[in-house]
Amino acid sequence: MAVGLGPLFLQIKGYVQFVTPHKISQNLITPVAGDKKDADLHKACPVNELFMAGAYWNVAPTHYYYVTDGVLCHFVMPQYNLHGNYFLGNTTVEPYTTTPASCSNHSFAFANYFYHGSIGYYSFYAEGEGTFCFLDNTAYDIVKGVGTLDINGAPLANDKGQIGYLKS
Repeated sequence: MAVGLGPLFLQIKGYVQFVTPHKISQNLITPVAGDKKDADLHKACPVNELFMAGAYWNVAPTHYYYVTDGVLCHFVMPQYNLHGNYFLGNTTVEPYTTTPASCSNHSFAFANYFYHGSIGYYSFYAEGEGTFCFLDNTAYDIVKGVGTLDINGAPLANDKGQIGYLKS
């Protein structure tokens, strides 16, 4: 009987995580007075892949903002209806646990959030943190938060993040 209840409890735990209000980290929200840039886009926003949840995801930047200690890049994952921001620090740091050892002197702080608009009008939210490896242009992170939000279509594509708790 206990074996049969295990998956049920995991489903309940997952459901609670998704319906609990989430809060986007302040450093990932687009600056209100930020000057949107797209010149030298791939130089300012060099992440080509995101390694998260055991899989590699293609990342394509669309524009960026210079912020304190780094750059905030808006990105899409072209194969999905996915939009978000990532922060890339401008000084080297110790590699995150998910980053290969070969990146030890070439790692920069990395954090991201995104909404994946695939559930009808609702979007799946995820936020992660880790490090970016300059050697392979890959960001390695772990998921730190999940949720959902009533956003999709054009509002999703133009999302800049919001301060405070968000819920569906």
